[in-house]
Amino acid sequence: MDGKRGIKANKKECENKMKSPKIAVALSTLLCLVLFMGPVPYGWAAAERSVVQLENMFVDVSEKAMPTVVHITSQRQLLKDMKDKMDEDFFKIFPFPHMDPDAFRAMAAGSGLIMDKAGYILTNNHLVENSESIKVKIGDKGRLYDGQVIGRDPATDLAVIKIEPEKPLPQATLGDSSKLKVGQWAIAIGDPFGLEKTVSVGVISGLGRAGFGGPLENVRYQDFIQTDASINPGNSGGPLLNSNGEVIGINTFIQSAGSGIGFAIPVNMAKEVYEQVLEHGEVIRGYLGVGIRDLWEGMAAALNVPDMKGALIDQVMPDTPAEKAGLTHGDVVRKIDGIEIESSKMLQQIISHKSPGDKVRVTLLRQGEQKELTVELSKFPAEIAMVREPEKKENVLGLAVGPLPEGLAQPGEKGVFITDVEPNGPAEEGELAEGDIILEVNMQEVKSVDAFWKIVDDLKPGQWVSFYIKRANQTIYRAVKIPTTQP
Repeated sequence: MDGKRGIKANKKECENKMKSPKIAVALSTLLCLVLFMGPVPYGWAAAERSVVQLENMFVDVSEKAMPTVVHITSQRQLLKDMKDKMDEDFFKIFPFPHMDPDAFRAMAAGSGLIMDKAGYILTNNHLVENSESIKVKIGDKGRLYDGQVIGRDPATDLAVIKIEPEKPLPQATLGDSSKLKVGQWAIAIGDPFGLEKTVSVGVISGLGRAGFGGPLENVRYQDFIQTDASINPGNSGGPLLNSNGEVIGINTFIQSAGSGIGFAIPVNMAKEVYEQVLEHGEVIRGYLGVGIRDLWEGMAAALNVPDMKGALIDQVMPDTPAEKAGLTHGDVVRKIDGIEIESSKMLQQIISHKSPGDKVRVTLLRQGEQKELTVELSKFPAEIAMVREPEKKENVLGLAVGPLPEGLAQPGEKGVFITDVEPNGPAEEGELAEGDIILEVNMQEVKSVDAFWKIVDDLKPGQWVSFYIKRANQTIYRAVKIPTTQP
């Protein structure tokens, strides 16, 4: 009996101890440690294998692509006025670090991609444009070859050059940039700051980037891949690769020095340019002959467009397919051959893929009324830029106008001259500027100062109004909203 009572007493004592908070916490902690420690070796091993696999992938891509990347140097002589006008920003974006102040010569250094075993190389136009001489270094032994420009396409900042190798060269494997997704691996190879065969790794940070001016002002077809893989002066013309070692882009420029943001031309665009240059010596594109921009809320309301889809025509070039077909400024292109136009960039891309002589069916809205015209495209003239970026929403109040100054207007030209813009007023906020010539208000021609104010007096509070103006020999649209309350 005493034995049984002792056992029961010990059991009860244990139960009481278990109820102690400190003991309960200690046991719980011990249990968690036991459970945690069990799978740790497996987890570490799996993680280690993943790191090794990732590392091997980068090594494989580098070894596969490296032989197809070349180092390019070009030399050009600058006119003195060109040299004087070049600012520091140009050299931050594009690699022209070595200038001879006495001879006004510039040395450019960058990269290129072997596209064909016969020695055809794809690179950036800005690297070889106006060059007196081009040198191409290939292979581990650094054999130098003279390069010859086969064709250039300033509209995409691409160029094709040719060398004469003694034996077939390794050529790049191209991917498909239409299948890219933000977040995928991006691997850049090039010669930044003259450091040849440099590899940097990042991800695709963005797609379809456009709207860059400055040195890229003449690059009309902007559809860049954004990446945080390090791209610096000298990387220009080199490849951006995916995890399979396929070329997905041609590295072109950086946002600014040290920003960590670089941009590459999609390989599908580059491939198309390359093939046309080899076939024709140039890129042949269809040409409509209009200046276009995206719609914005105010402009859509002013033109009685139900949404912001389409491309607004703000300029029709003289003696062009657009003018001959009857297109006019203020038209909003909604469809091409039945394909809905989402933006000005989409219209530009569709037309650029057409050929001279092609006839396209243009569906448009003109002052809210739908019309359909047929346009026969011509060949794109290289010297004309077509697309400008969308402007901010604007407001017409807070300005003064006067008659056109003598000598400023073209023969027969009508309009009024903006003589003053109120600081911090609606016009200034809307980017209307002193010196602008107002040609139309709400599609009504402005023939005099009195006619201008008569049109303005008839506008209603809260109404969106279109302004067609001339600035620096270019005609552009502005949309303004009349305030609902007067100051």
